[in-house]
Amino acid sequence: MAKSFCVLTLVLICGAINIQASDDMEAAWKKYQDEFPLGVQTKAELGIRKSIFEETHAKITEHNSKTNATYKMGHNAFSVMTEDEQQSYFGALEPVPPSNLPGLFSERQLSRVDYRTDSCMPPVRNQGRCGSCWAHSATAVVEFGKCKKQGGKSLDFSEQQIIDCSRANGCSGGWEHEAWQYLASNCGQTDEKSYPYTAKAGDCKFSTRNMTIGAQISSSNPVRWVPAGDTKAMMSILSGKRILSIYMQLPDSFMNYKSGVFNDNNCVPRRAHAMNIVGYGTQNSVNYWVVRNSWGNKWGAAGYVLVQRGVDLCMIERCVRTANVI
Repeated sequence: MAKSFCVLTLVLICGAINIQASDDMEAAWKKYQDEFPLGVQTKAELGIRKSIFEETHAKITEHNSKTNATYKMGHNAFSVMTEDEQQSYFGALEPVPPSNLPGLFSERQLSRVDYRTDSCMPPVRNQGRCGSCWAHSATAVVEFGKCKKQGGKSLDFSEQQIIDCSRANGCSGGWEHEAWQYLASNCGQTDEKSYPYTAKAGDCKFSTRNMTIGAQISSSNPVRWVPAGDTKAMMSILSGKRILSIYMQLPDSFMNYKSGVFNDNNCVPRRAHAMNIVGYGTQNSVNYWVVRNSWGNKWGAAGYVLVQRGVDLCMIERCVRTANVI
């Protein structure tokens, strides 16, 4: 009798725990839909989204429960996307740096740099479902570099010009250095107002006759490459009021990064992504890069992520470039 009572009690406790977990999941699902509206969905589509959300929520909860984790995860638009849908947000092609790069730069390296709140740093863009991360990364370098050259407020140049004009089907991927070489050979980059972003590839409409030229790139030396792994050179360039374009092969956990220093080294080659390093520092004795993404300001820490510095995490320190803006 006593044994049966104990078994019954255990069953009731387990049932109560399962009900509580179910209630917590429903509350999390409702909160998510309030923050990230899904729009019109059929009942079947909504069921698929909820199923993906539940898997994502479990991963986030498990990770955030780790006491030794250096970063936190959170929900965002990617929490309900399929693998194919997420894939449309990548588009970096792995660069092949020149073999005759010079050695260590001799310029100064400040102890800390962070351009997130600098007057020349443009608002974080959202590339949408177009693999144009490379064009956004290339454009951010030009916008920041030109602003620093002339002073004043942040600038807004046309990613769409690069997508449409520098290569065929720019939503399928590209290289930042190729974009700068195109700009150097074609009079420069126009502004967003003259050639607005559409998040899809189209025919080249750039014309110097009816479009403003916002910035030009050196025709003799458009690209400055950094030797692979030369973090001091990277820090020198950042200390000199320029930002960097980088290439990463992102881990799955990166999609739901929220805060802290990201250090997951489970890199995924099919998730190749271009971004910008816009600073560096140290947090809780962990060195980091300040990285600007192009997935909107609701992703990560207002559109940014801190990535562990000095360990070439997922190739972040291997294919580094900046443009010579004039």
